[in-house]
Amino acid sequence: MPIYNCHIHTFTAGHVPSGYLPFGLVRLMRFSVFRKFAFAILRIANPFEDRDQLERYANILKTSFVPHQRVVFKKVKDYYDSGTRFIVLPMDFEFMCAGPIDKTVTQQHDELAELRDFIETSASAYRIIPFVAADPRRGNLFKLLRRFIEEKQFRGIKIYPPLGYRPDHEVLYRVYEYAQTKNLPIMAHCSRGGARNRSLQKERLHSYTDPDNYIRIMDDFPDLRICMAHFGGHEEWDLYLENRRRGFPDDQNESWLAKILNIMRSGEYPNFYADISYTIFRFEETANLLGVLLSDPRVRPQVLFGSDFYMAEVEKLSEVDLVKRLRRKLGEDMFQQIAEKNPERYLGIS
Repeated sequence: MPIYNCHIHTFTAGHVPSGYLPFGLVRLMRFSVFRKFAFAILRIANPFEDRDQLERYANILKTSFVPHQRVVFKKVKDYYDSGTRFIVLPMDFEFMCAGPIDKTVTQQHDELAELRDFIETSASAYRIIPFVAADPRRGNLFKLLRRFIEEKQFRGIKIYPPLGYRPDHEVLYRVYEYAQTKNLPIMAHCSRGGARNRSLQKERLHSYTDPDNYIRIMDDFPDLRICMAHFGGHEEWDLYLENRRRGFPDDQNESWLAKILNIMRSGEYPNFYADISYTIFRFEETANLLGVLLSDPRVRPQVLFGSDFYMAEVEKLSEVDLVKRLRRKLGEDMFQQIAEKNPERYLGIS
């Protein structure tokens, strides 16, 4: 069966700020001589452990320092069966206060459109479903949206509040109205990890990312489909289990996982989704709980499969092994639910 990976990235180092990595590494890694030296050091630092952490960092750096998103996509597609569909999520890093960027966000989207068109006109059976990165602080945001949605046929919108804005920002309210009118889904970052604005305190950014922020938005836009990327994050899954062990009922469990589940179980928000990207790579800690959550008929229709390639390349479990283990753990019927049926509903296909 063709499946959907609802959460991958193909942006390259040219699309991230110069200060995204410490010690000026983004600038230095742009020199091929330095890259080769750094990769060699990382790979030989511990030659006795398979996929040790330094080697995994080398993998993620090597993936990003390439000339085009086409190179990144070639790597991820080889992990999956022919026919797989990938939702590709660009990132607008310009306002995260981490330095200048070589390529503009428009160039990043143009390159993604070129990649999508290349795949569709080649003999490949794989398909790319591109989203548009929307930051409410961007002055030409609606010009960007109209160009890539109405002219380039992008299929959804990505927001990332930890970069420094609330999801109920007044400009985003116009974005939601536009998305609802155009039948476009929203993908919203929802974990405490990942990229963040360098000028704001973590606590403030976490308040922007809290899933409870979306209740009012869904009340105001009942036909808008919104997905909480990462399902709150693995730290929140750990907190959920700890609170359950301490006897907290679900309505008093303050983990973000509990908040997401409470929204799903309320029955009031059928267009509210969560994907398991990155979080599921902590397989031993999360897979059993995921199986339990999916046994709930109120939750099952609103969970999406995603991996967060290539951010998850830093994890010990490889992407290939993750997919095999998850299919065995859930069984084919349940995997089909989260990797085919639910994604098609989220995308507005069925």
